[in-house]
Amino acid sequence: MDTAQRPADVRSAIVTGGAGGIGRVTCRRLAEAGYVVVVADLDGGRAADVAAALPAAPGGKHVGFGGDLTSSDVNRDLAETASRIAPIGLLVNGIGISPKRGGGKIDLEDVDDELWTSVLSVNLTAPFYASRAVAPLMPGDGTASIVMLESVTSRMGVGARLDEFPPYLPSTIAYGVSKGGLSNLRVSLVRELARRSIRVNGVAPGFVATAMMSAADAGPLVDQLPTRRYARPEEVADAIAYLASPQAAYVNGACIDVNGGWLPA
Repeated sequence: MDTAQRPADVRSAIVTGGAGGIGRVTCRRLAEAGYVVVVADLDGGRAADVAAALPAAPGGKHVGFGGDLTSSDVNRDLAETASRIAPIGLLVNGIGISPKRGGGKIDLEDVDDELWTSVLSVNLTAPFYASRAVAPLMPGDGTASIVMLESVTSRMGVGARLDEFPPYLPSTIAYGVSKGGLSNLRVSLVRELARRSIRVNGVAPGFVATAMMSAADAGPLVDQLPTRRYARPEEVADAIAYLASPQAAYVNGACIDVNGGWLPA
């Protein structure tokens, strides 16, 4: 849509990891809220498929964006792509990986340099690059925000093996450290972006029914939860949509736990 024809209140929303289990549901939820969505993912074909399946937006066409988001240059291209569609009203840093071994935990001594570097690059460096590239292109009128997809591990760390002691989280230490760093990035950006009137919040899921958890033994995991079940991706997406909405205009620096009642330390 030509800029002259675009409604003044139309905003674009970037969702990194947008072709994943939580990401694609979040993209749909934001499209329903009126955003023109840029679905960003390493797999450009899947990103394009997700964008094509979204409900039509009144202010423009949803876009799939493929690229390695651990590259600062790719994130600059992503930010410019979204800004050409409409002013960027939202960045959802949803990109993330959680390597496992047969659905279970990879122990400390088996976390090699490559695994550590890849997890930190995807889960922490990529959101930093995206936030740095996108923030200067966001409106400074208080309507724009960034949402981090954090984790129950952000505060409690990862757990022990199933044959040791609770809590049981089949995540590598690299994952927990990366999500703890993402939590710190959130609160740091609150201060960094205050002069631009950009809010920064987070959503911290526990166990979510996605492909990332499909190989894990659900029994001992959900037994730790008062709700006795995994979260649905839609329940996480709703929390993200709330933080991006006008109803959360005074919510800044917060993180919403979507973990079924699990109380981290």
